[in-house]
Parts: sequence; structure tokens; C-alpha cells
Amino acid sequence: MIIASRRQIDSKELGGGYVESWTTQEFARYVRGRAPAGRLALCRDHGGPWQHPAERDFSPDEAMASCLSSFQEDILCGFDLLHIDTSAEGKGLAEEAVAIDRLVELYRQCHAIAQSQGRTIEFEIGFEAQGIDTDHPRKFAEKLDAVLERLARLDLPRPLFVVAQTGTKVEETQNVGAIMFASVAVQCANEGMSAVCRDKGVGLKAHNADYLPADTIRRLQHSGIAALNVAPEFGVVETRAICDGLRDFGLHRELIEFKNLSIGSRLWVKWMKEDTKATDDDRAEIAGHYIFGTEHFRRIKDKLKALCAAKSFDLDAHIQAMISRHITRYFDNFA
Repeated sequence: MIIASRRQIDSKELGGGYVESWTTQEFARYVRGRAPAGRLALCRDHGGPWQHPAERDFSPDEAMASCLSSFQEDILCGFDLLHIDTSAEGKGLAEEAVAIDRLVELYRQCHAIAQSQGRTIEFEIGFEAQGIDTDHPRKFAEKLDAVLERLARLDLPRPLFVVAQTGTKVEETQNVGAIMFASVAVQCANEGMSAVCRDKGVGLKAHNADYLPADTIRRLQHSGIAALNVAPEFGVVETRAICDGLRDFGLHRELIEFKNLSIGSRLWVKWMKEDTKATDDDRAEIAGHYIFGTEHFRRIKDKLKALCAAKSFDLDAHIQAMISRHITRYFDNFA
């Protein structure tokens, strides 16, 4: 699965996203043009109200209409799975009952849009923000039962995945979830939630699974979790490769420019620990991938690529190999 949040990729009407400034249509065309048929599922990650920066000051009705328009574009562009995340409420968090109401309504409308296009799509559901702890299996079962019952009442298909708190949480460039310091308790809770999901015919998905060591990835798999979401780790890997290249080829002024661009974006803020000891270099690494789509960064990278090419060094191939090594850690240990 290749997953795109609304901040990364969105419709033309909402201005696209920070990844190459691509619209949903451009992103889908790019992926479909390169991936062999049946090898990659196009997925929306964290679709839902207030999940795009343009919706920050929207009213509930405006935010719901905006995210539904985004989902409709996903469906028309051939996305295979939609993650409906209704955890947000403006700049804060939605009450659980309200979040569930919105989730069911969006689910109903997205299903109807897909049917009108003669398409069958899968769904992933979530209605609470990610934390460091796990859900309690019994309380999780009660919430899941309530949602599935409402979907069944509307004759809607079951989701493919449900998101829960699985003890995984990313801050800065670490996983600070409970799985890192209370692994036995987390595995017990995850096994309980996985059993609940299997009984209901859905898969349990863990978000924020970045930066996990191999044995922890295996522990998640052994506890019955069906899928993992990973993304920031790969952006940081690419950022570090760029910084190393600028340093190695003596482009010190360009390295400073890149770091200033990254830090100036302030897109590192949401990743920081409360008691952070991060340096400016750390902040630049955390937010670097957010500015890859800017013209300023492209000029810096083009200069680096030219110097690399003069030394018969393929910068993009090097970056791809580094990211592939990190992706492979997940494939090797979550099988």
C-alpha cells in the first residue's frame, strides 16, 4: 500500500499537497504509470474533516463538505482504500460520539459515490488521536461493536482495517510508544484487540510504526496486527542523505540554506517531545522532507546532483537504496 495524507496530496481545489505540489490526479497518474498492475494499492491516509491545512478555520459543515469533496476526487482517481479519520475538531480533538457520527456519515456517502462509479473500494476507520499507550481490549470491542452495528444498519460493507492505539507513537526521530518500554503489556493488549478484530472480520492496523527495531516489528506481527503505517522515517532517511551529500561535496552554503528552509517551515513543531533537547540540526532533519517540493530546494538538489554526476555518482539511486534498506526491515520482519 502507498498511503498519502491530505497534507501530502489533495485535490486541485484545495491546492494539492506538499509532496511535489501534486494534486490527487497527478499523484495517481504518476504511481499508476510506474507500478505494475496489482502491485500497489493507492490509499488515502487520514482523510476526514480538518485534516488539510486549508480547513483549519472551517465550520463543521464546511470541513465535512471539504473532506467529502477530497474523498470524491480520490474515488474518481482510482484509489483503492480510504482511511476515514474523524478524530479532529478544528484545532483540537472531536468528542468520541461526534467523531463516530461523522465517520458513519462520510462512510455512507463515500460508499454511495463509489457505487455510482461502478467501483468497489475498501475502508479503514479511526476516530481518535494516536497516543503512546494501547486501548483496553474490552473498551475497544465496545467502540468497534457500536460502529459496525451502525454500518450494518445502513447496509454498508465492513471496513478492511480499524485503527487502534497499539502502543506505537512517533516523536522527533524515535518511537516513544509504550511498546518500547512495556512490551509484554502492549503485546497482551494488542493480542486482545486483534482477537476482537478477527472475530468481527476486520484487520487491526497500527499507525506510527516508524523507527521500530526488527524484534519489535516481529512482536507486532505475532500479536495479530494486520498492517502497519510507516512514513516519517523514510522522509528523515532521505533528508539525512541529502545533508550528507551536501557536506561531502563541500556545498556548505547550500547545506545551511537547506537547514534554514527546513527550520523556517516550522513543520517540525508537531513532532517535538515536551521536554525536547533537539538541536537545530535535529529540527532540520525532522522537517526536511516537507520542503522537497519547493523551487529553492530543487535548485540546491540540482547543484548537488551535477557534482555527483561529475564523479559518476547517482544521487537518486543512492537515496532510493537507503530508503529501500529501511523499507526492507519492515518486509523482512512483518511477513
